[in-house]
Amino acid sequence: MGLMDFFIRPEPVSYGTAKGLNTLQINRIAADLRTARDKVNNQMAKRELLEKQREAAVKVKTEAEEQLGVFGLVQILLQKTSDYARQQVKVRIEDIVSEALNVVFGGNHKFMIDLTLRGNQPIAEYYLNDDSVITKLEKPDYDRGGGKIDIIALALRLAVGEMEGVDGPLFLDEVGKHVSKEYAPSVAYFLKEYSATFGRQIILITHNADLAEIGEVSLAVKRSQSGESEVSVL
Repeated sequence: MGLMDFFIRPEPVSYGTAKGLNTLQINRIAADLRTARDKVNNQMAKRELLEKQREAAVKVKTEAEEQLGVFGLVQILLQKTSDYARQQVKVRIEDIVSEALNVVFGGNHKFMIDLTLRGNQPIAEYYLNDDSVITKLEKPDYDRGGGKIDIIALALRLAVGEMEGVDGPLFLDEVGKHVSKEYAPSVAYFLKEYSATFGRQIILITHNADLAEIGEVSLAVKRSQSGESEVSVL
């Protein structure tokens, strides 16, 4: 015998079809693949939802921090003034914010600051009297009152800037974005009157057409199909 006679050649194995799998096995594999694909799609949908919820939460957190920062500026301003001046500042801020609310929303609004001394430091608490309904503005949730909080924060920023003697143009980004559309013209009117009264230039970034129309110069920025930004004069 030759050397090759000691090796046993394996016999071919038959699996029932030319492809090696019978119809039942193929159907089972196809069903498993569909199930796995559905699970993957379901997990991807959940991930997208969680990402959107996270983005929304980050946005709310950022807006709340901005509002807290404005109220904090008022607190600092009140702390560094004397007792007599503090009362004058308090009344002036209340008047400015109340006037802004009434210009924009009408009705009878009054913004109120309650000052108390804690450890020889004045602590301010804020209230909104809306047609005799008094609401305490609690932190960190200053969202109560809807778009009215946007106007309160805007008016506070303007008031503190004037009292601190801040010079130069005023940059505003998406003011009143939570204010109902019907009140947008009133927000525009308030800003225009403020600019004229105090001689303060306002540079405003907005998606609101009513606010864009009040500017002496209004520029529209759009993205072209090629992805480049196009600027035009309104």
